[in-house]
Amino acid sequence: MARPEIAPPAFKRGLLVPVTAYFVIIALLSGLALISGRGSPPPLLGMAWGILLVGIGVGAYRFEGVSPRSILSSSQSLFLVLGAVGAFWLLYNLTTYVLALGSIPGFATASSKVVAHPVLYFAAFGSSLLFTALPEEFVFRGYLQSKLITESGGTGWRAVATGTGTAAVLFALFHLPRWFLMSGHGVGPALAARLSVLVISGLAFGLIYVLTNNLWLVALFHATMNQSPLLFTVNPPSELHFVVGIIEYTTMVGFTIVVLYLTSSNLISAVKLQAADIPPSDD
Repeated sequence: MARPEIAPPAFKRGLLVPVTAYFVIIALLSGLALISGRGSPPPLLGMAWGILLVGIGVGAYRFEGVSPRSILSSSQSLFLVLGAVGAFWLLYNLTTYVLALGSIPGFATASSKVVAHPVLYFAAFGSSLLFTALPEEFVFRGYLQSKLITESGGTGWRAVATGTGTAAVLFALFHLPRWFLMSGHGVGPALAARLSVLVISGLAFGLIYVLTNNLWLVALFHATMNQSPLLFTVNPPSELHFVVGIIEYTTMVGFTIVVLYLTSSNLISAVKLQAADIPPSDD
């Protein structure tokens, strides 16, 4: 899954567009939270929110003079993306099984709910992918992160770090209306832990997007983290949730780097072999 050479979007506006878009998103999400009340919103309302979020992203792109399609990788890359994410979760499940065999607290060889109710899992996963992961990644990585990197200089590690880090923080703060209005939680250590995990996840998704330039891959990783395809029972102690989250997202980025290295090396080898079979020019 070599990184495609896609030119960065040529944004034509300043910071007013992303700032306005972000505050509109927060305002609308807060209104949605007030309407739906405590708990998860009704399915139709959740679907409508996902579609609205995509609409805001598309509008921001159009206002910037950029086609939203320019950030989407080729549909042919979906097979490689599915293979990469599938391999990641295969290794994850093997690791959890080994930990369960070693009697590590929080891990058991008993089948998970995914195995017990596969239809319900795939329904929840499909909803998460289409109406949560894809819309959020389209806005936060596809638009906001790319825009912030451009505004920070566009090239060099400082611009990438600034844009990726700022987008990760905005991604974490984006979840505050749900925390306060839907879940009914308050300010405290739990909020700090939640925001920290969200920032880490935003950094991980952002780095994967920087490395691969593939929004499909980021969205699929996002969706599988929301609805994890675990085959065995995994329930680590609550005091270790933060550590487990760091390990998960760090491993995800590391796995992506390994996949990129291996596929790029294979691609280079294939090109060399193909070049060797081409007869020399008569010139």
